[in-house]
Amino acid sequence: MMTLYNNPQSRGLTLLSLLKELEIENQLEQIEIAYTEMHQPAYEQINPMGKVPCLVDDGIVISEMAAIYVYLADKYREKGLAPALDDPKRGAYLKWMFFCHGPFTEYIDIKNLKVLQTEIEKNRRSLSFGHEDSVFSFLKQEIQRANPYLLGEKCSAADLYVAYCLIFAISSEILPPFEEFKPFLQQMAYRDSLKDIPWFERYRT
Repeated sequence: MMTLYNNPQSRGLTLLSLLKELEIENQLEQIEIAYTEMHQPAYEQINPMGKVPCLVDDGIVISEMAAIYVYLADKYREKGLAPALDDPKRGAYLKWMFFCHGPFTEYIDIKNLKVLQTEIEKNRRSLSFGHEDSVFSFLKQEIQRANPYLLGEKCSAADLYVAYCLIFAISSEILPPFEEFKPFLQQMAYRDSLKDIPWFERYRT
């Protein structure tokens, strides 16, 4: 049985919608790790970074959110949440996964930390997201192309990850609720796997 180490106050909550979509909630053991335990020797033997989420599957340790998303969606490929390796849509799928895990998460974190805009501008070349306007432009341009999902007619794990990151950023007032996002977020808001996330209520009316 797989084991998922997580914490209800962490961004590891993002994974819960994926587990529901894959219908594997009962196929893994979920262990809650308190923040005070994350840097204890017992857990650091599993993940030396002392962070969650972390998935262990038959001795294979997978940390990092995007890696766990990709691993599980590929492992349960029959559920249709991941394009095959030779599918032309695989590139766009991976782009979204690692955009969320890299530049978008960095942008969200910096905004949450209230880093001064002058400091952001001064260090812009060292930031993976580059410029705030670039983040907005990319998201608006790409998400309004969803038809109705990011890769076309079928929902993928990328849709779940992107939707969660977007709604978190909007609800935290980090990202404006641009009109370009509305059709996509309305589509995602009615999925059973996301129905218990209150942030999506604004898109269910």
